Amino acid sequence: MMTGRPRNLFGLLVTATILLVGAWPRSEEFAVEVHSPPAPGSPAPLFSSGKLKGGTLSLASLRGHVVLLNFWAPACPPCRIEMPELEKIHQRYAGRGLRVLGITEMDPSREQVLSALKEVAVTYPILLDPGARIGSLYAIAAHPTSVVIDARGVVRYVNVGYLRGEEKDIEQAILRTLGPRRKQGVGSDSPGARDGGP
Repeated sequence: MMTGRPRNLFGLLVTATILLVGAWPRSEEFAVEVHSPPAPGSPAPLFSSGKLKGGTLSLASLRGHVVLLNFWAPACPPCRIEMPELEKIHQRYAGRGLRVLGITEMDPSREQVLSALKEVAVTYPILLDPGARIGSLYAIAAHPTSVVIDARGVVRYVNVGYLRGEEKDIEQAILRTLGPRRKQGVGSDSPGARDGGP
């Protein structure tokens, strides 16, 4: 049995709890809007950004090509493991119309990006995304994130994060998006020549 001071303290705690619970916002009032990357079947947000080696590149200029966007950061170990696999995909399918773009996230300096690219040399263009403007358009929450976009500008596949072997899933999504192989004419140019490299 409680007496005196402990009973008063207990009564105050019960009263405060009842008041707090009654004043607590209902779930719909407390809901936080969570964004996710564009879902397959939705239009890919358009952007234009500076390339690491100079000049600018816009997503709209690649209409008619299948595009793989890879959001990465120099400070992201899984990104550096995945990038050589994406380079292989780039080399394998550039002749069929694939364009791969690496988009830097987490505001690295130009020097940090160049240093990371010494470890993982890629020939596809690297775009700078100061302030994560493009990353925000795509609601990037994890690095790396890869997005496959079809020739009409529609998102076809999204892969968030990277575990070894997931490059096979990305490659299969690219193959589905590219469609059946067409015969090419003589004189196809090399992937590096078309894309201009990093």
